[in-house]
Order: sequence, then structure tokens, then C-alpha cells
Amino acid sequence: MGGVGKTQICLKFIEEIMNNNYNFSKIFWIDATNAETLANDISIIADEPDAKLHDVEKTAKAVLGWLAQIQ
Repeated sequence: MGGVGKTQICLKFIEEIMNNNYNFSKIFWIDATNAETLANDISIIADEPDAKLHDVEKTAKAVLGWLAQIQ
């Protein structure tokens, strides 16, 4: 997907965060090239210290469930 503006979107997102005092503790970059890379990158989030603290399994379903309940 070269040339569609992914980098510019990311930079704009960061600019908005900085200018509006949003509070994000983490930002995850996930490769969604195909179903395999998507599931793999989501499951890697389970290695984060906060996820380990909550015994999040290394499955996409478990990680997404955990992320959905974080405030």
C-alpha cells in the first residue's frame, strides 16, 4: 500500500495527541498485511508488562478482550 498516506496519518495522529493533551500510555503498531501477520502482531501485545500482570493469553481474542476493558 505504498503512497496512500499512512505515514502522514500517523504523524497527524501524534500531532493531535500532543496538542490536545490526550493521555495514551501505549501505542501499538500492528501489521495487517494478512490474517496471519495481524493475529501474530495482536498476540505479541500479550508480552507487554501490563498484559502479563493480568495473565492475558497470547491469543488475538484474549488480547483484544483485555484492551477493550482498559480505561
